[in-house]
Amino acid sequence: MIRGLYTSASGMLALQNRQESLANNLANINTPGYKQDVGVMRAFPEQLLSRMRDSEGPEFPGIPNMPGQPAVIGRLNSGVYMSEAIPNFTQGDIEETRNPYDVALLDNLQPDQDGNERRLFYSVARIEDLTQPAQQEDIRYTRNGNWSVNADGYLVTPDGYYVLDNQNQAIRLNDPDTGINVGQDLKINQAGELLYRDTASEEYQTLAAHPRLGLSVVTDPQKLVREGTNVFRYEGDAEVQAIDIVEAEDQAALAAGEYDTPAVAGRYGTQQGWRERSNVDPAQTMTSMMSVLRAYEANQRVITTIDGTLDKAANEIGRVNG
Repeated sequence: MIRGLYTSASGMLALQNRQESLANNLANINTPGYKQDVGVMRAFPEQLLSRMRDSEGPEFPGIPNMPGQPAVIGRLNSGVYMSEAIPNFTQGDIEETRNPYDVALLDNLQPDQDGNERRLFYSVARIEDLTQPAQQEDIRYTRNGNWSVNADGYLVTPDGYYVLDNQNQAIRLNDPDTGINVGQDLKINQAGELLYRDTASEEYQTLAAHPRLGLSVVTDPQKLVREGTNVFRYEGDAEVQAIDIVEAEDQAALAAGEYDTPAVAGRYGTQQGWRERSNVDPAQTMTSMMSVLRAYEANQRVITTIDGTLDKAANEIGRVNG
């Protein structure tokens, strides 16, 4: 009976963590590029129960009663816990903002030859020396394309990370040293190339210092670890590759006849003036929260019932009325 208290208590703790995860998803429903967390519930290892003073009992499939050994009662799970919250990297809906600094990232990359699901991310970083490229260990990954230009003319995320180009340099749109002042004339094409309108020719030219956004292909997105709300660091074994390298490998494989349909080329793009919304489903999240609440209340009732039974066993059974 005491075991039931621990089992129900573990269930309540796991459900509390699950409810907090769902509430966090719901709170970030309007956060651009947010990826909802999915709680993974795991049971404690099963225990095999036996009657210590009884060697005879019913047979269970796969658990024979041995002569001279305690009779088997059966298997019992002794609790549950929420082991981790795994981000769901499915594509969110995109919405138009008409802001030139909002960029939605669209991708439908095919799995690699090992069957790993690949996802495309923006590369961002916190950099101390802006004249140098970001170090690999400092680079983080995000799907949030809701950017702005800071006081020094750099393109930054809402969390203060510098948006990187394909050379891991912080992108500077307004630079008084070179005389470049892109301002609202920034143009980002579908391939992620950075263009600006030349005031003399009125034509768009490539931003020489930052030719392309830093788009990174993560081979195993489940190895991404969330930092804060909307950025991730990578802790997998496979190397994170720039989209240029992955696309070149795809073209080489096509030319060699390894497969017929492009796995990368034509399966991604950036859309300026739009941003990706979170992939949280509010109706499903609310339904899950109500289910968690009912399960939590059921565990509460179990504990109340066991507590009442133990109270009777301790205070009423065996009492001598006189």
